[in-house]
Amino acid sequence: MRVGQPINNEFQRTFCSVFSLTLQKDDTLLILLDRMSKYFNGSLFLITILISVNIALSESDGADENPVVEDRTTGALDFIVQTCSSLGNCQSLTTGLVVDNNWRGVYYNLCYDPKKCDKIPTVSEYQNLFGLTVSPSKTSLTLKYVPTAPGPRIYLTTGPGTDSYQMVYLLNREISFDVDLSTVGCGLNAAFFFVGMDADGGKAKFGYKGPVYGTGYCDAQVAQGNKPNCYELDIIESNSLTTLLATHTCKAANNCEPTGCGFMPYPLGNKNFYGRGSSYCVDTTKPFTDTGNLKEIQRIYKQNGKTIPNPTVAGNFNSISDAFCSYTGQNNLGGISASMTQGLKNGMVLTMGLWGDLKNPNFMGWLDKPPNGPCPVYTNLTPSVTFSNVKFGPIGSTA
Repeated sequence: MRVGQPINNEFQRTFCSVFSLTLQKDDTLLILLDRMSKYFNGSLFLITILISVNIALSESDGADENPVVEDRTTGALDFIVQTCSSLGNCQSLTTGLVVDNNWRGVYYNLCYDPKKCDKIPTVSEYQNLFGLTVSPSKTSLTLKYVPTAPGPRIYLTTGPGTDSYQMVYLLNREISFDVDLSTVGCGLNAAFFFVGMDADGGKAKFGYKGPVYGTGYCDAQVAQGNKPNCYELDIIESNSLTTLLATHTCKAANNCEPTGCGFMPYPLGNKNFYGRGSSYCVDTTKPFTDTGNLKEIQRIYKQNGKTIPNPTVAGNFNSISDAFCSYTGQNNLGGISASMTQGLKNGMVLTMGLWGDLKNPNFMGWLDKPPNGPCPVYTNLTPSVTFSNVKFGPIGSTA
């Protein structure tokens, strides 16, 4: 993921002729990472990962309608996720939401330094300064675009009053969630992704203040300043015009693949697959659902009990695999199977954001302008994204 900075710091196949979709709210978009075999310490092992993503693109949980506004200083906002043991057998788990220290630094100068940040925002400050609200049910969060501090990164912690990020282990597990990004237009990126941050927010390694203060961020982009390299798995980097699924692997500390290996229907020849309106296979003004594997990462769209495959592109590929990465010249440090596994075994931190620059339509060109997308064709001056109903559990338990 190409990470934004705080403002003051500077394919055409005829797939749609076969499948014409009107996707409904309960349809499920699944991202399945499955069946990777390799030798490890002399043993052959099989890895199966399912990431199930319920995506609701036009209906929200009402996170904006009745935001929680009372102030408190427990270190994070309450956010309820579900932990599942089998289908229909899920329990609520109260976790927390914190904002990255660098975005706190827009308002509180000390917070640009992860060793000195001393500001814990109140609930009203989260809403007014960073655009983050949580629904009364605490199962849905909304991020509004805030011009003074665009693109704050939000992290999942183990809960208010604790000082640890919630580590998510994706091997042989799955995650599902809903997202409404119907108002997210050109120049913006609604992102839901995982990075290989340390659970303690860099306390032990770097002397940082810790998760309560939103420290320790890393990703696969070039290491700079206080931000090292680490594994990155982009579940969605999207607006309502274009979408990207990508892996970013690492060989060693600070030796990660910034470009990664990504699947984007538009530049791969399927320009009628994803976009705004009924002329697209996937109409992003309406809800839809997505799935895939560590040998191969697929997207399978499901609607009304039917399974619709991801579009097939040049080379006869419809998923991310070692062969796809090689064919498209996205080497990704040797592909996805050998090098992404360790990052998933280590555990990763869920990160969410809405970033971009409404004043600069070229800012997100790598995502949505030709040859990667159709922009500029739709903009919205008051965009927001809502993530809700997050569930974790064994494969088959959350969708």
